[in-house]
Amino acid sequence: MVLLIHGGGYSALTWSLAGEELCKMAGCRVAALDLRGHGETVSSDSDMAREKLAGDVQAVADVLIQQGGHKSLVLVGHSLGGAVAVSAASQGGVAGLIVIDVVEGTAMESLTHMQGFLRSRPQQFRSVAHAIEWCVRSGQAKNVESAKVSMPGQIKDGRGRLVSSFVGDKVTPDIQPEIDTGKRLAPEPPPDSIEEEDEDETSTLEKKNKQSEPSEKKEDGGLGGPYTWAVDLSTTEEYWPGWFKDLSSSFLSAPTAKLLMLAGVDRLDRDLTVGQMQGKFQMLVLPQVGHAIQEDSPDKVAEAIAQFLVRNRLADSKDSNITVQKFPLKP
Repeated sequence: MVLLIHGGGYSALTWSLAGEELCKMAGCRVAALDLRGHGETVSSDSDMAREKLAGDVQAVADVLIQQGGHKSLVLVGHSLGGAVAVSAASQGGVAGLIVIDVVEGTAMESLTHMQGFLRSRPQQFRSVAHAIEWCVRSGQAKNVESAKVSMPGQIKDGRGRLVSSFVGDKVTPDIQPEIDTGKRLAPEPPPDSIEEEDEDETSTLEKKNKQSEPSEKKEDGGLGGPYTWAVDLSTTEEYWPGWFKDLSSSFLSAPTAKLLMLAGVDRLDRDLTVGQMQGKFQMLVLPQVGHAIQEDSPDKVAEAIAQFLVRNRLADSKDSNITVQKFPLKP
């Protein structure tokens, strides 16, 4: 079984396209979960320490393995999810570990700029389509199709409801058209001016949505924008250092087969560089992708995971291109 773990602020939906492709390539069960405080997961415990998150992942994995009768568990984590996967794998009982675009050195260095980055993002969006458009324009995700699936899991409506939780409801027929047509990507002002655009620059779709607002309010008590971030990452600052401290050494010492997938080789720190030269883990660098590698290039990520599973005899191949000999390993 392959359990996919998302990064901070994301939800399980970030794996939608990659997970779908993986199921076509390898004979394995694929599952993704929302971490506590993210997506549709609700917890009375607000502790976001890495060990707590790892415990949650292990608890979910245990249930899935028991229900499905699986003999092996492979953890795949992106960003914060990668750090959580490393912690869970360090306890043993994991057949494979794949970490996507997170290394200790780079992560720790970036923490001093994190609050500034969070403040630089738009704090609200007037429509779901605007949120999707910002996601692509800003480079958070370079794949429009992935952004259309992922962003509804990262924003909430004016009533505090996660957008992805009610997409398709009969009382909100306006939401799905916004998502389906959310790739209005002709040249526009920069992302931080989204809320300040003039009415004349608003798309035909948005004009129709605005005209329908009175009926929306009448039917559903004020459903709609402005849409805001579902997770306030700025409030989790006390946990940030603990998320990534000793990550490299923990990754290298995890008693399992390991793959590190990066958006750029410059992200390697000293410990990982030495470990990679010693052959302690496999490494793959994907070109022309951003931090959310699984969204920008879901097919390549799925292929890399499938190759890893087949190479380590953790799954059978469903695709003739997925063979042990063709594992795309790069030094």
